[in-house]
Amino acid sequence: MISTPNATLHPRAGVVPWRVALPLTSTALIMLGAGVLGSLLPLRFSAMGMSAGVIGLLATAEALGFLAGCLYAHRIIAPVGLERAYAAFAGLKSVAILSLHFAGAVPTIAALRFVIGANAAGLAVVVESWLNALAPNEQRGRVLTVYVLVYGLFFGLGQLLGQDLNVRGPELLFIAGISTTLALVPMVAIDVRAPALPHRVTLEILKALRTSPVSVLACLLNGLILTAFMTAGPLFGQRIGFDQRHIVILMACVSLGSLFLQWPIGYLSDKFDRLYALIGLGAATLCISAVLATVSHRTPFPLLALLFAAFGGFAESLYAIGVAHANDRAVMTDYVALSSTLLFVWALGASIGPTTGTFAIQLIAPGAFFVYAFALTALFTAFAIWRLTRRKLDRVVETHENFLTYPQTSPEIYAWLPYHKEDVPPPSGTGGGPG
Repeated sequence: MISTPNATLHPRAGVVPWRVALPLTSTALIMLGAGVLGSLLPLRFSAMGMSAGVIGLLATAEALGFLAGCLYAHRIIAPVGLERAYAAFAGLKSVAILSLHFAGAVPTIAALRFVIGANAAGLAVVVESWLNALAPNEQRGRVLTVYVLVYGLFFGLGQLLGQDLNVRGPELLFIAGISTTLALVPMVAIDVRAPALPHRVTLEILKALRTSPVSVLACLLNGLILTAFMTAGPLFGQRIGFDQRHIVILMACVSLGSLFLQWPIGYLSDKFDRLYALIGLGAATLCISAVLATVSHRTPFPLLALLFAAFGGFAESLYAIGVAHANDRAVMTDYVALSSTLLFVWALGASIGPTTGTFAIQLIAPGAFFVYAFALTALFTAFAIWRLTRRKLDRVVETHENFLTYPQTSPEIYAWLPYHKEDVPPPSGTGGGPG
């Protein structure tokens, strides 16, 4: 056991406390399993004879499970505590993953994927609650950075592990199930004063739209196109003639581009108005989508990998910059509810996107997904430019917080970050107006 009495420890500023290693190790194991499934489940279902549209519907079931888990995980956690709830979430997710080996009917697979999504959200709520207890206030930004790196890197590593696995066999499910079960081990080693239990999530969609409609649409767009591509991408690669190894590498490029491009883009967004940054991201995503709509198996693979990474990086940054832009325009007491609402807007997009994106591939052509992404991004970019013209007519005062990048995990992540303290008095002259 590792004892870490939270109230008495004062680690040096600037150093990430070693005691957060346990929940981060658990996160790494969870994401390793998720990465193995990420690229291979669509290929597995395709090998089972399912159409692209049905595969998209199965991904939608998991996204709906995630949404339900974020909304209702606190009801499971409150009566039993974080430790028992984590064991329940990990156990149920592992069982659901392994049960996919025996499931052949689409409704059964959809139910199992719903369970996987719901328990993934519950696991994130528990881990982020523990990080809240383990990270001192002055180090929360650094802990978040490490958490995001672990989250993204191990998901990408899990994807790469699937290069040579037989998608028809049980190996990929065994690896994911074992990894998820092993995630229990680090969490039971934590011996620290129990953190406060998560609260019921407050959703304020109309208030978010009044604060920053562009941010709401940016988060929705991210869910509609990038999350959809995690399902549609392997099918796209398969239909243009790539083998499993190349498909897995391409999807890992999307994940790693999503991870690493956010920081330089976020750094640049700190230097000027974030509405310009969102317009720039929209324009960049438009250009990449237009090029990807024309690629084929004859396209040089290094170029295609670079395009996939750029697509992932630009599209994923829409979420993080959108949240930061909304917080720039809100009072501090609204940060948690606002950011949580934007997470749910993203989750709604993630529930719709896989179905619409895969049906585009099935009914038209592989490149139709990027036409779909181009059309949605064009609408977003046009709206953002229109809001910019309105802003020039009616300037508003904004704060400008330093950029932080967030994983789309659970609303609990927003409750403990440096800029999201609900007990901080609101600054004057913020909120409202175009943007």
